[in-house]
Amino acid sequence: LLHHMPLRRLEAEAIRDAMLAASGRLDDALFGPPINPFRVAEDKNKRLHSGPLDGNGRRSLYQKMTLMEPPRFLATFNQPIPKVTVGRRDTTNVPNQALALLNDPFVVAMAEHWSQAVLQDGATTPEARVEAMFEKAFARPPQPEETARFVAYAGESARLRGVDLAAFMGCEPVWQDVAHAIFNLKEFIYVQ
Repeated sequence: LLHHMPLRRLEAEAIRDAMLAASGRLDDALFGPPINPFRVAEDKNKRLHSGPLDGNGRRSLYQKMTLMEPPRFLATFNQPIPKVTVGRRDTTNVPNQALALLNDPFVVAMAEHWSQAVLQDGATTPEARVEAMFEKAFARPPQPEETARFVAYAGESARLRGVDLAAFMGCEPVWQDVAHAIFNLKEFIYVQ
């Protein structure tokens, strides 16, 4: 009956935690004090303090919630407003979510961190690197056409950045683009 199972989008916290895990930044330590979410502007009068962009890798469960301004990334993906009791979360699919996956500073930083990590993986071919990235993100090997598509994408990214195709295996921005593209796949934020 799995073929009848409808797709379900991950909750806001799970999307953030999945990005932390894929990039290698997830701190899975239990307990401890909450951490302030990243904010563009602090407001001392409202006690809205900004924390590190990635929350020091702490799971979303440990982000401090305030009534004044919940974490924006989580709010974009339908995290309930802290001052309202919610029996069941809304699940929407709106353009703001796609834009957040493309432009949010957290997503960009996690893609950058992941690209730094994959440069140390010892892969000698782009195919091997793409396969390792898929394994980390989806816990499955990519289909041959997926591998070919992402290798071609990495090559195109290298060409657009003016990087020699012989040297793009060591180019961090190229692999940051690949990591960012993986974060934007529907399979990354949906489960069956």
